[in-house]
Amino acid sequence: MELNVEENFVRVPQFWAETFQNGMFERVCQLSNKEPYGVLGVSTCMNGKDFDYYIACSTDKTIPENMYEYEVPAVTWAIFECIGPMPNAIQELQKRIVTEWLPTSGYEYADAPDIEVYPEGDSTSENYKTEVWLPVVKK
Repeated sequence: MELNVEENFVRVPQFWAETFQNGMFERVCQLSNKEPYGVLGVSTCMNGKDFDYYIACSTDKTIPENMYEYEVPAVTWAIFECIGPMPNAIQELQKRIVTEWLPTSGYEYADAPDIEVYPEGDSTSENYKTEVWLPVVKK
């Protein structure tokens, strides 16, 4: 899929909805057994062009049929806390990271995926806490 931020802000929530409806979300949750705990949204667009998004978890369990294994490389992470209802709160944070934090941080994107960490809880709550893990290297 081509990288188009505004389009992906629509398509990714649709993908989450489909994953809930078809029962895959529960199957992913059952695999989570390593840090970071919870369900992960993993965005791979390292070349700035191709965009793949995975709903995943960190696990050392055997991967069931109809699922894929993706190994996240070891990198330095800038971790940002996000508080608020999904998906709006995390989309706003992602925009702020790229437009405000990254240009002035002394860091740049590393060649690795972005990770969203979604712990158990009510994702529609004003107090729901998630994290965005941004792979970085010193400029």
